[in-house]
Order: sequence, then C-alpha cells, then structure tokens
Amino acid sequence: MTDRENTSTKDRIVITGMGVLCALGDHPQMVYERMFAAETGIREVTRFNTDKLQSSLAGQLEDSILDAALSGTAELSMDLCARYAIAAAKKALIDSGLSIAHMDNLKQHDSANETGGEPTVAPARIGLTLGTCNGGVLSLEEQWNLSELDVDHTSRYPFYQQGDDAARVLNVEGPVATLNTACAASGNAIGYASDLIRWGYADVMLAGGSDPLSQSVYAGFNVLRALNSRPSSPFSTQYGLNLGEGAAFVVLERLDAALERGATIYAELCAYGLSNDAHHMTASHPEGAGIQRAVEMAISLAGVSKTDIEYVNAHGTGTQANDRAEISGLRGSLGPNMTIPVSSSKAYFGHTLGTSAALELVTSLYAIRQGYVPATLHFEEPREGCEEVDIIQHSMRTMRPEYMICNNSGFGGHNVSLVLRTNGIEEERHSSVQNPERENSLDGHQGKPVPRRRVVITGVGAVSKGDILKGNVLTAFGEDADQMTTTSLFSLKDYDKSKYERRMNQLTQNTIGAVLAAMEDAAMSESQREYTGFIYGTARGSTSSISNFLESVFVKGPEYASTIYFPHTVINSIAGQTAEKLQFKGFNSSFSTGGNEGLTAALYATGKIREGALTSCLIGAGDERSQLAEDIDRAKGLQESRYDMTEGSVCMVLSDLEAADHSGSAIYAELRGLGAASGTTQDTAKLGEALIRAVTDALHEAGTDMGQMDLILLNSVGRPGELELEESAISSMWKGEAAQSVPIVTLNACAGYGESYSSMLHLAAAAELVSPRAMNERAKGTYAHLGLPERSFAYHHILTISSTVNGSYSAAVVSSVAE
Repeated sequence: MTDRENTSTKDRIVITGMGVLCALGDHPQMVYERMFAAETGIREVTRFNTDKLQSSLAGQLEDSILDAALSGTAELSMDLCARYAIAAAKKALIDSGLSIAHMDNLKQHDSANETGGEPTVAPARIGLTLGTCNGGVLSLEEQWNLSELDVDHTSRYPFYQQGDDAARVLNVEGPVATLNTACAASGNAIGYASDLIRWGYADVMLAGGSDPLSQSVYAGFNVLRALNSRPSSPFSTQYGLNLGEGAAFVVLERLDAALERGATIYAELCAYGLSNDAHHMTASHPEGAGIQRAVEMAISLAGVSKTDIEYVNAHGTGTQANDRAEISGLRGSLGPNMTIPVSSSKAYFGHTLGTSAALELVTSLYAIRQGYVPATLHFEEPREGCEEVDIIQHSMRTMRPEYMICNNSGFGGHNVSLVLRTNGIEEERHSSVQNPERENSLDGHQGKPVPRRRVVITGVGAVSKGDILKGNVLTAFGEDADQMTTTSLFSLKDYDKSKYERRMNQLTQNTIGAVLAAMEDAAMSESQREYTGFIYGTARGSTSSISNFLESVFVKGPEYASTIYFPHTVINSIAGQTAEKLQFKGFNSSFSTGGNEGLTAALYATGKIREGALTSCLIGAGDERSQLAEDIDRAKGLQESRYDMTEGSVCMVLSDLEAADHSGSAIYAELRGLGAASGTTQDTAKLGEALIRAVTDALHEAGTDMGQMDLILLNSVGRPGELELEESAISSMWKGEAAQSVPIVTLNACAGYGESYSSMLHLAAAAELVSPRAMNERAKGTYAHLGLPERSFAYHHILTISSTVNGSYSAAVVSSVAE
C-alpha cells in the first residue's frame, strides 16, 4: 500500500471532466482516434505569411474545428485566447456531468452529449485557473501599430483578462487566477487549482490552458532559430520545434465527492512539483537540474516511490538542448538506467506553449483509458544524450500505467511536474464503503489530522518611487512621499552590480531590489535560499520590453524580430530573471490577477507552508510604467481613477512560525486568514457580494469576526463609484455601531496606484502596523498623514482587502503573533 492509499478521500483530488481544442480536433475521442492512426496536425500555416521565415509549419486549427468551437455570440468581443479557453472549459464541464447554477445555455454547442439531471455547483464554490504564455497578444497584433492603439482591442490584451473573461462567461464566482509560467503555465494552473480545493477555497475547479497561434510569437521563435522546417520529432536526430495552438481544460474535485455522485474518474492528481533552473532565460540547465527537482518534489509530495512511475509524458520540444536536458533530469530523478517508457505528444499537434501541459495531459489520460499511451511521431534515431531510453516511437503502445508523470518547462526557467494515478481509482467506490476507517486517516496519522502550521511575516522589502525600503514601508506613505516622483529611478546596477545585466528592464530591477531588501530585513542566509519558494505576481509584466519586441515585429517585419526582447514577452520573465540572479531553485510560480496579486501570492504561499510543502517562501508583486502601460490604463478606465498611477515592487518573506522561532527570526505579524472571490461582472450588486464573500472567508479561516478588527486597509482601484461601493459593502457587514470606530483607509491616495504593487504594499503596511517594530518615531509620524489616530501601541488585527480592475476581491486578516 502506498502513502496515497492511506490518505483520506476528502484530501485527494481527481479529474472528472476533460475538454480539448487542438489541431487534431475538438473532442478527446476525435483527437485520440487521429493520434491512434499516427496522424499529425502539423501543416502549412495559412493564418499569416511565413515566406521570410525558416519554417512554414505549425499545428494550426482546421477551419471547421475553429468555426464549431467558436460558434455563438457571447464571446465575440474577446481575444481568441479567452474564446479558446471558454470552448475547452465548456466541454470539460459537460464531460464531468456537473453544471454551474443558473447556466442554462452551457450545453447549446454540445447537445449530443446532454444527459440531463446533472448535479449543480454553486457559482461561488467553483473557481478557474488558466495557464497562458501569450495572453491576449493577438488583440495587439490585430492593430499592428502600437502608436495608435484603440480602447476596445487593447482592453482585451492583458494576461489576466483571459481568465476573467472565461470566468464571467462560465458564471464562475470562486477564486480566479491566470498562471503565466510560460510553457509550464497550464500544469502550474492545474496544480494550483488542486491546492485551492484541498485548502477549502473551492469545491470544484476548472483548470487548463489556452494559447492561439500568434504571428509575433512565431517570429520570435524564428529569430531564435528554434523552428523546424519539417514535422518535428522530439528526442530524434532532426532538431527544432513546430508551434501549435489550442486549449485544454480539466474539471477537478475531491475524490469523496466524485465517488459519491458516481462520476467518471480519469485520474487522481496525486501531487505536483515546481522549480526554477535559475540558469538562463531561454535555455534549460544542461544537466536538467531544474526538471529533476520538480520531478523529485512531485514524487515526494505524492507519497509514491519512483519505482511506481510507469510512464512519462515528457515536455519534449524537439530542440537539441532542451530534449537532452530533460532526459538528463529524468535520469537524475528516476535513476541513471531509466527503463520507464517516455514519449512526447508535441509531434501530434505542435508545441502549444501555455496550453502544453493541459493538452498533453488530457490526451494522454484519454488514451490511457483506452489502454494506450501516446507515441513520438516521425522518430528516426535518438540524438546525442537521448540514447538508451525507451522512447515510444511511431505508434501508440498498449499500456495501462498505474502512475504517470507529465512534465513541462518554459522560458524563465520554470518547470512543472505532475504525478497522476491513472488506474484503479474507481474501484475505491466499494473499498471506501467497506473500510470507513480510511476516511479518518490523513497522511498516515490514524484519526489525527496533521496540525495546520502557522504562517508569519519575517521580512519586508520594497522599491517605491525610486527608494529601496528594508522594512519601514510605512514611510512610503509619509508626507515626504508626496514630493517623490511617480516614476521609479531605482538603479540595481548602482545598488548591487553583481545582480544587474545589460538592458535589464525596470520592473526586474525593482523586483530584485525589493527581494534583496526583504531577505536582508529577514536576515535570510544564503543557505536558506535553496529551500525557499518564490511566488511572484504581475498584472502586465515589463510593458516596455513587450512593446520594444512588438515594435521590432510591426515596424521592421517578422523576420527582424528582436532576440533581446522576445524572452521578456512572457511575463514570468520577471520571476525567472529574479530566480536566476538570486539562485532561487525551488518552488517557483508566476501569475496575474489584475489587481490582487499581493494577496493571491500570500494565499498561495500560506497554503504551501501550512501543509508543510514549504518552510518559507518569498512573495512579490510589481508594476512598470511605459507608453503601453498608459494605453492599457486608458483601455481599462484607470485614467479616471482618483489615484495617480505609479510603479514599484514589494516583496515579503513568509515563514512557518515554529521555524522562525527556531532560527530566531524577528516577526512582524501572522497571516491568520485569507479569502478570494470573483466578481467579474458589470453588475454592481455582484461586485459587492464578491467583496463580502472574500472577507467572510478570510474571517472564518482566521476564527475571528469584524468586531475584532482594529483597522481596515482597502486597496481600491478608485474609478468613479468604486470606493463608495466597496465602503458600503464593508459597512453592511458590521453589526451595531462598532463600525464607527474602525477606520477604512486606502493608502493609494498617498502612494499612488499600481495593479500588483498596491496590493502587496497594503499587505506589507498591515504587517508593520501590527508589529512592535512599527512603533518607532518615523512610523508614528505617518499616522496623521494617513488619517489614522495616533496610538501608543500596535494594532492587534487588521483586515486587508484588495480589488482587481475587473471586480474580483481578495482579503487577508493580519494579526499580532501574540494574538
């Protein structure tokens, strides 16, 4: 019996629905049949001109499949990335047998699969995580001129917009986030979704990826000379990749719930691992060290042995260095004489970038259900470094593995590894009834759940308006802050030349500076970095680097795309370059929510520390100003905000309380409770409800109530009517007259507003205000400027609330550790 079988079904997450959209079809059965026939979807690109590029091949959707998937009217005003995601997510929901309450039109495109009488899930109890590499870049390509961007198209561009649009159309009101860890993004999204269910933030999650074929991205891979002029064959002697496009989604839920309703169970998601190569922006570590760490983390957290793994669906891009590195990493984690069958599915439908993990997982699981595993097409003979490996060649192999691994890697050095149990799960319908004592077992502790670890904040750092702050972020809101420029002038080269490199964008400089300051504030040693996680949120990434790259394509032509700026069009490049310069090699993630990145990063890291997967984690968030940023502001109505737009980065160190005490770390505060809710709608009543749900969940998790709060810090976007709506929603939660004595303070009036930066800055301010460290003369002098009553003691409990530009909310209860 593995440790998996000794774990409660309430804590185990399974896949009960799958949806797909790719060059081979728009239904798993259709795709499987064509894969079984060894067909490839790689063909001539017809969507744009490739005459001056090294290849003209890609896994482009057939017109009939594209038209069928996108039929309808509701999605026509969105970027193709969101529309692909909606199409695949709808199919996954239908396949699961679940429906979302008040969603009568869900099945209009798939009436043939209608079964009727499905159980429904409340909108507030289902969330959505989307992985994407390129976001809405097609909405900028459609304009092909950055100097004359219009509001309608530009409003569809931001990365977070894709996940928010999908959630709005699908009526999802639980947690929503867009993971942007490049080609590892959808694997990261699936892993994070499973966490949100296990941690109680949702009952069901839609998780997957979407990336349409993009001319500018195609041009970027062309200039890197990574494309193949022939149909690619990973691990074989012909080098190069073929890009593809599509979307794929899965439905995740708890095993006990799936068993109770008699759902089809495709697989159990046992665990996942994340890592960073900390080596190079576009090249894997040559020995696959990052891949090895991700695989080993996933296997360890899954509670299985490496000898239990019977099949690996590899990332296998087809490029010379990446394939060799992946095989090396697999040998390092599974054994030097690895005999486990390996294949790459990319030769079937191309490298679909952010969709890759989800697409390759869905198609593998469907094939396994039929008794086969995918092959590697067009294989000739193994290339150097890939010899003596059991590469499944040419046609599918008959096989029903019990455990498999799905690997993916991306620019920025991010790696993800998923461990899945693919056989024997449905038999537990009877065993769970016959052995009810197993329901009282969690991680091998008979009837005694593992205590939840307490999470504290031990370090704070920021780069704000040109200054670097090691703790004392309250000074960013002082009277002197009004005299500072709203554009950061921080120079990493001057601060620490060893961490700087030529042409490093401002957001990366700010972020590295903030991380260095937080680590110094926490007295973190060099040896601690290896085991510390790093989770980073940015709504837009480096808009200056993105616009520089797109200008090179739009003005000079695709054949002259910039090799310098292309790697930074994926917005996880900020996290990736920070990891590289500071050698963060462990758990690494990057995401976008459009305004509550700080609290989302805190929720993610807190959950991983509470369950013991991490002992400490750095969380960061940041924004950068540029002309493209101003165009996005205009498209999102942010120029109407009552606050000045600004840029900066904030980082915090979160730690397990016991570990912090053991190491003697000074502690600011404890993160007692967190909550998140989507309100991606134009209905103002719904927006107020989302705020209330997020706050209610955070208070419940903290075991407290509004009556115990000393202060509310509200990070509002500040467009006309928003602040008033939010204050009204908060006031409605009070009982009696207590609210009159509790200030609601928005710090953006003093510090300016940045989508990601402000969310984390409010959280950092809350940590300082409840900490005895805050009771110094500089901090006291800030109180009057912020409209706070002067106090002779620190606050005990502060409620921090953060909103997004599309109306989602997150909340956190920050408390004194003494409480």
